[in-house]
Amino acid sequence: MSIDQHVELHLGCKVTEKKTISNGKTSSFKILTSSGLNIFAKYQDIANNNLINQANELILLSESMNTPKVLGFSKKCLLLEWIETSQNSNHQAEIGAALAKLHKCTNRYFGFNYDNTIGEMPQYNAVNQSITSWSYFFWKYRLLFQIKYALKNKRINRNEYTKLLLIKSKLKNLFSSSIKPSLLHGDLWTGNVISGKNGPVFIDTSCYYGHSEADLALTYMFGGFNNDFYSSYEVYSPLESGYEQRKPIYMLYHYLNHLNIFGRSYHPSVLSCTNQILESKD
Repeated sequence: MSIDQHVELHLGCKVTEKKTISNGKTSSFKILTSSGLNIFAKYQDIANNNLINQANELILLSESMNTPKVLGFSKKCLLLEWIETSQNSNHQAEIGAALAKLHKCTNRYFGFNYDNTIGEMPQYNAVNQSITSWSYFFWKYRLLFQIKYALKNKRINRNEYTKLLLIKSKLKNLFSSSIKPSLLHGDLWTGNVISGKNGPVFIDTSCYYGHSEADLALTYMFGGFNNDFYSSYEVYSPLESGYEQRKPIYMLYHYLNHLNIFGRSYHPSVLSCTNQILESKD
């Protein structure tokens, strides 16, 4: 089924204009319909659950923060409302407050009710495993998978692999048993927050229930978030002591993921985080 057919099926109108935004495994388009509605559409040739998962996660997050309205979805197509951007990009405090509100949504167990993706990599979420230990979950379902993938695909050598495995022994002291499963955006960088006319709009999630600090650590990696963001977040959800010591381990997950997707340019960052973690005092 084509994009035009999806629009007609879900919205009962026809495509009058279609502009390509990006091409790839998943292509994106801006669409104008016969009803005058502007739509953002994603389309992929291979049918899988990725776009269905994105739709469900946007709907879930919409209970706590602004996300694009989901207009329709299938295994090959996702239709969202088009977000008009604002020239005023000073929404940092609002983003911080919205993220803190999201993290107030909790669950009994770490993980999620289905596996999803982080970028182009699979993200396994311990489906139906009822895991209550954050250190166990984060090691097995976040770091270890990425480390093994990196070795298998020659992103790291055997010595680096062995060194990365030493991190497991640090987790018990880094992570307290009081960490609660909070709903995470999962891929929070500035490219996944649109400056809309009515405030910030969050897109392109990789949701799961985990430690709230995992979302925050990613915001330091590529810039774009300022003190207004962090101050606003802490008003609603103050950081616990030891955050600076834990931050490198959460950044390591995303640096490993980028290493596995994009290649050796992220290798120095992986090694730097690894050294920070192993050299930290217990």
